[in-house]
Amino acid sequence: MGRVVKISMGTAVAAVILGVCFTSAALALWLQTFVALTRETPVAEVVMSPIQADDTGEYIQIEFTPYVTESALLHIFNREAATAPQTLEPGETQTYKIYGDTVAVRGPLIKLHPTLLILNFSNVYKLALIEGEYRRQSASNPSEGTEIPLNGGFDDSWWNFNSREATFPYNLIVDRFTFAGDEEPGFFGSGKKRYQIVVTLDSITWNFIEDVA
Repeated sequence: MGRVVKISMGTAVAAVILGVCFTSAALALWLQTFVALTRETPVAEVVMSPIQADDTGEYIQIEFTPYVTESALLHIFNREAATAPQTLEPGETQTYKIYGDTVAVRGPLIKLHPTLLILNFSNVYKLALIEGEYRRQSASNPSEGTEIPLNGGFDDSWWNFNSREATFPYNLIVDRFTFAGDEEPGFFGSGKKRYQIVVTLDSITWNFIEDVA
């Protein structure tokens, strides 16, 4: 009887230990998945001044400081774009006069399959364009804003890649290819504002940091 009790206790302890191990592994996998699918990669900083106007129309002056201008894996997907002239140096601030009442930082974004993201690979991107657009109706503004290409801009090689993304071997690793970049309006509030440009799971977007005195 005593031996049966000991065996039963040992089995129960082993079962508890196995349960804890499985639970810990499942929790770790869930956390890894959550982090991978919500990861934000800071790539630049923008200080945006309030809207001003001159004879041409309304404009926004920005100070643009890239942290990194493109993904380290860019050359694997697009060798031509990876060899384009680099007009931006990480850490070097450039000042731009952007005609428009919104500003966007855009670029090609290669979204990898979720399995690769969970394995700690990152989406592939390039900062290719700063764009100003007029979103408010005003007779004093021209019909078009400003486009400033960065590091070769959206060259033809990206359009070629766009036509190949669904073919082998790219379809094994690429979930979707887009030209990404959210706009930030300059007509809310007053004073300078500091933002961080981040690459997310499916976009290049803005995170507000602080008002600048």
